[in-house]
Amino acid sequence: MKNIINDQIYIIGDVHGCYKSLLALIGQLPNKQNSKIVFVGDLVDRGNDSYNVIKFIIENKYDCVKGNHEDMLLEFGPTKEEPLVNDESRDWLYRCGGNETLKSYKTREEYFEHYDFLNSLPLYLEYKDYKTHDSRYLVVSHSSIGRVWELRDSQDKIDKEIFEKHIMWSRKSSIDIKEIFNVYGHTIYAEPNITNYSMGIDLGCFHKKDISKVPNPRLCALEFPSMRIFTQESLENPK
Repeated sequence: MKNIINDQIYIIGDVHGCYKSLLALIGQLPNKQNSKIVFVGDLVDRGNDSYNVIKFIIENKYDCVKGNHEDMLLEFGPTKEEPLVNDESRDWLYRCGGNETLKSYKTREEYFEHYDFLNSLPLYLEYKDYKTHDSRYLVVSHSSIGRVWELRDSQDKIDKEIFEKHIMWSRKSSIDIKEIFNVYGHTIYAEPNITNYSMGIDLGCFHKKDISKVPNPRLCALEFPSMRIFTQESLENPK
């Protein structure tokens, strides 16, 4: 049984199938795999080993929220009812990295097991026992959540659609919600984008190094509430 020390929680940015980089990053953490870990979503696509990323998370019972790439897989990937992809899936397959995800699976049974897991992921997670020095508690989401936070409990259909689309797809900057500190991914930054009320931690791990776009692709973990940052250069892509 794991001896998990819960004084800090580690939030990991968009992995995108970069399994080698993920293992190396977790190897840097003080308690390594025994840490309390949560992922901001986008486990899949782009990189070549989405299967092992998801398998690792399931086996270790780590927390995770749903990202827009999980959303695309659930909409355009094979299902038990429709096991073959069609023309509507082409954009996800060939522009968004879906083909790499499907190629990482050896059996349909494993794929459908992971499909069900991804379908079960929440849109956001609250950690009220983890607080900043000014008493903001941690909220983890895929995209920044501030602009739609007040809609989270609405039962109105339109409100729900706005909330779901924003929290997985929006690239609007975060805004200050006094009670929370929001850690998110989705938008790639050259360095973690920190304010007094939020931090974006997607550093573009899946990218090849490109001075004009992503000069230093890395996978990032934030230790919270200490705000210590760990980064791991991509081990998947050539320099």
